[in-house]
Amino acid sequence: MLGVMSSDHTPNPARIGWLLRQAQRQAGRALVVALRPLGVEGRHYGVLFQLDAFGPLSQRRLMDLTGEDRTAMVRTVDDLERLGLAVRRPDPADRRAHAVELTEAGRAMRAQAGQVADRVAAGLLDGFTPAECDTLYDLLERFVAPAGRPLLSTTAPVEKGPMR
Repeated sequence: MLGVMSSDHTPNPARIGWLLRQAQRQAGRALVVALRPLGVEGRHYGVLFQLDAFGPLSQRRLMDLTGEDRTAMVRTVDDLERLGLAVRRPDPADRRAHAVELTEAGRAMRAQAGQVADRVAAGLLDGFTPAECDTLYDLLERFVAPAGRPLLSTTAPVEKGPMR
């Protein structure tokens, strides 16, 4: 029976990718629905989150951090500029490049969307005990950043969210 584990449950390693993808899709859909009243999407929130965490970043670095391709990142940053949430400015370290940075409205939106994301995460994890949430976070962190390897091209630790 799908989704039910008994004490004699033997995990099927071949399903790990599928299970992770289904979890990501479920979480992504819930976030999209919850962010809709704010007028932003999950891709917008991802960029706002990174800019808030790291400060001004190049579009290339944002692509690395979010996993978006070039076309999607240009569209996302264009949207954020149009919404008044971010601006592109010349990068002082590389005059050929531009850095994307939050506006005051972008910082306010990041905070508001962050509260929404926290509520979504809490709802997704509602069926888990605090100890199970801790275990899930710990296992996912180890999965995405095995010992001795950096976390997906970022030096920042994984944010554990509202359940930690």
